[in-house]
Amino acid sequence: MTKKYKDKAIEYEKKGLFDRDLNEHRYDNAVDIEGNYNYLPKKFGERLRRFFLIPAVRFFGGIYCRFAYGLKVEGKKNLRAVKGGAISVCNHVHEMDTLLVKLALGGFRTFHTGSYYLLKKGWAGRIFKSGGFLPVGQTVKDLQNLTNAVETLLAKGKIVNFYPEHALWFRYEKVRPFKLGAFRFAAKAGVPVIPVFIEFRETRIRKKLKMQKKVVLHILPAVMPQGEGPIRVRAEKLGERVYEAMKGEYERVYQKPMVYLTESEPVLPEGDAAEAEPAAG
Repeated sequence: MTKKYKDKAIEYEKKGLFDRDLNEHRYDNAVDIEGNYNYLPKKFGERLRRFFLIPAVRFFGGIYCRFAYGLKVEGKKNLRAVKGGAISVCNHVHEMDTLLVKLALGGFRTFHTGSYYLLKKGWAGRIFKSGGFLPVGQTVKDLQNLTNAVETLLAKGKIVNFYPEHALWFRYEKVRPFKLGAFRFAAKAGVPVIPVFIEFRETRIRKKLKMQKKVVLHILPAVMPQGEGPIRVRAEKLGERVYEAMKGEYERVYQKPMVYLTESEPVLPEGDAAEAEPAAG
């Protein structure tokens, strides 16, 4: 994380603004998804493009991520217990995390949600769609179309990935509070949630070569929705359990409690500052 983004992340964390974007987004040239936009690749050309694209992404993307980021995936055995459709959630902390998750969970099986303005007109947008990108719009109609697409994919045994923290915070290590959307889908469909935690691991070789920390994806055991009652209540409970699982993984891999700056000890008067413990994280 550059100093600019790190300073902004610290500021937002202190204020509890965990879903605030660190960078500005460009909304121009985005595909218009209002009305009758087809979320799933149904046309012959789209399916053919997907048929060739996914293996290429898996091969070349895998090579790139291993060399550039030292990518390692742990916990793939936990996917064996997931037989049908599922929702996956991941901490949104890497500019290539959609590719990382796709490599970890399976290229053809995994679809990804993201803000509508990321889907651009032209070949870039076509490639995104063929790769399994599902734009999240702002209107009721957009969200209904997205819901229909997600439910169709889950019924076909696919995995739909969400970033419940909403905003991308580059290489931020802690798990931020979750939005409820992903867990509503899981609770309504009765499918498990697969937590995926991205760790940034310091290694001697990468430190010596002044490279960024190694990226390790941890696939945690799937969490099933439980209980009866309104979908919102079940979704909230499910989200809490997944959050605790990912928080626990943070504390396991980083060997320290996960404490937000908003929960830190009060700032001491200047004369006592030298005796203060450094803030966690």
